[in-house]
Amino acid sequence: MRSKTLYLAALVVAVGLVFWAPPFSPPTEAAAGNGAADLARMGPYAIGHTNVMLYDTSRPGGRDGFPEFATTGRPIPVSIWYPVDPSTVAGKNSNAEYPLDVLYGIAPPSTSADWEAYGIDPAFEGPAPSKAKPFPLVIVSPGWGAWNWIHSSIGTRLASHGFVVAVPYHFGDQAWPWEPPYDSLAEASYNRPIDVSFALTDLLRRNSTRGDLFYGVMKPDQIAAAGWSLGGYASMVLAGGDDSVCDLIPNEDWALETPPWTCVPAKPDPRIKAIVPLDGSNQLLHFSELARVKVPAMGMGEEWDMLALDPPFVSWQARQHAAFSGKPAYRVDLYGSIHQTFSDFCEAGHLFIDLPVDPGFGDWILSTFCGPEYIASPLAHQLTNKYMLAFLKTHLAGERGYQDMLTPGWAVSKEQVIEFFVTEKRNPNSVDEDWPGLFVYFPHQSGSVQARGPKDGKTMPVARVGVVR
Repeated sequence: MRSKTLYLAALVVAVGLVFWAPPFSPPTEAAAGNGAADLARMGPYAIGHTNVMLYDTSRPGGRDGFPEFATTGRPIPVSIWYPVDPSTVAGKNSNAEYPLDVLYGIAPPSTSADWEAYGIDPAFEGPAPSKAKPFPLVIVSPGWGAWNWIHSSIGTRLASHGFVVAVPYHFGDQAWPWEPPYDSLAEASYNRPIDVSFALTDLLRRNSTRGDLFYGVMKPDQIAAAGWSLGGYASMVLAGGDDSVCDLIPNEDWALETPPWTCVPAKPDPRIKAIVPLDGSNQLLHFSELARVKVPAMGMGEEWDMLALDPPFVSWQARQHAAFSGKPAYRVDLYGSIHQTFSDFCEAGHLFIDLPVDPGFGDWILSTFCGPEYIASPLAHQLTNKYMLAFLKTHLAGERGYQDMLTPGWAVSKEQVIEFFVTEKRNPNSVDEDWPGLFVYFPHQSGSVQARGPKDGKTMPVARVGVVR
C-alpha cells in the first residue's frame, strides 16, 4: 500500500487548488413557483441504482506492478441511477450499494443510508425501472482523480425527475493509494472521452437487449454528456472534438510524461445531443475547438470574482460560453462556489470520518473545502441539479414549462446567488485567439456592471493548469 503522504499529494492535485475567498452568507432561496414541477426538490419517481463493470479490450488494463487487469483490458466501472415507480419500493428500506473502492474492494463499502444523512436522495438497489420508460440519458464524467460516487447527488436527483444517469470511474485516476499510479494529464485526457463513449455503447446495447434490466429504458436520441473538471473537458470533446489531445498540456513536473500516442485527434460522438460542463477544463481546448460545440450547452461554474483571485482563470467560465456555437448556450455562475462545490466532496469528507475510511483526511476535506466562507453544499447541489434539470428537460427532452428559469431575469428575481448569461461579448478575432482579452466577456450579469467591466484590451496569458479545474 502506498504511503498516506503520496495519497494526499495525489488528491491535492486531483481536486484542485483552493483560493482564499471572503466569507459567504447565502440568502434563502426563493420558491420556484413556475407552475411546473419544483425542480428544487425530489421528483415524482423513486430511484433505482446498479453497478456494472465493463472492460475495453482495445486498451490495456495492466500496469507495471499491477497486473490485475492485464488480461481483461481497461476496466470501466459504471454506477447507474434510474427512475422507479414509487409503488415498486413502497415499504422497503433504501439499500443502494455505493462501493467506495470500485476496482479492488479494499475501502469499506457504503450504502444509500450513509449518504442520506448528508442530504443525498435515497436510492434502491436493482428494482425494476418505471413503466413510464423510456427516459433521456445523461452520462457524467468525474474530475481527474475523483471517484464515480462523487456525483451521487446528481445521479439520484436527476433520476427522481425522469432521467437515467450513468457515471463511470476512469481507470488510471488513482483515487485510492493502492491503485496503479495516476496517469499523466495527457493520458487521462485521451482516455476520458473514449471511456464515456464505450460506456454509452454498452448502455445502448443493454437498452436493446430483451431481458436486460435496462431493456427499453433509455431514449437513444436524447443523450447528454456532463462532467466535472477534466470530465467537463470530456463533455466538450464529445460534442466538438479535439484536434490534438496533448497540444495544450503544460510541461511541468506534476503533469508527468506526455506520451506521443496522446498527440492525436479526439473525435466527437454524434450521439451526444447536449452538454453540461461543471467547472469544466476548457483551457485544454483551443478557442476554435470550443467553437465547434454546436449542440445546446450549459456551463456551470465559479463566479467571476472568485476566479479573479487567480488571474489566469478569471474569464474561464466566460471563455467557453463565448466560444460555443450551439443554440442555446448558457453560462451559470454560482456565488460562493469553489471547484469542489460541483461534486459531493463535502459529503465524502463526512463519510471518511463516519465509516471510518480515513478520519484525518475527512477532517482535512471539511476544513479545507467546506467552511462557512463557501456556499453550503446542500444549497449548491440544489441549485446545480435544478438548473441541470431545467436545461435538460427543455433542450434535451423537449418538455415545456421550464424555459422561464433559463433567463437572467429569473436568476435576479428568484435565486440571488446565481448569475445567468445567455449571450457573451465576442469580437471578430476571438476564434483565432487561444485566450481572448477580458474586454470580450461579461464579468457580471448586471448591465451597469458589464459597462464598467475591465476593458484593458490585453490578451490573457495562456492559462496555467497547475491544477485541473
